[in-house]
Amino acid sequence: MMVSPDYYIREFADSDYNELIGERDRLMDRIKEFEEKEKRGDRSGDEWHMNPNPEVYYQFSLECLAKLCLLMHERYNSEYVWGDKRLWQKDQS
Repeated sequence: MMVSPDYYIREFADSDYNELIGERDRLMDRIKEFEEKEKRGDRSGDEWHMNPNPEVYYQFSLECLAKLCLLMHERYNSEYVWGDKRLWQKDQS
């Protein structure tokens, strides 16, 4: 059973910005993988015989990405633009 995009984004309410970056990258990887297969016309996997099928997961991932990007925008603005956090830290190489 799939959750709603609103439920999905609530799972990240307490995540720090770097965790949000990781989730964004995970979603993008899933989106890109679907698009690459779809461009090749590859619908040969068993997942196409399941419900929901990869097209539904693709659309779900796009909706989640949109909500995640809004959360990232809000979090970055409050913590990094108006706050004192920085993505780059002096102790990082």
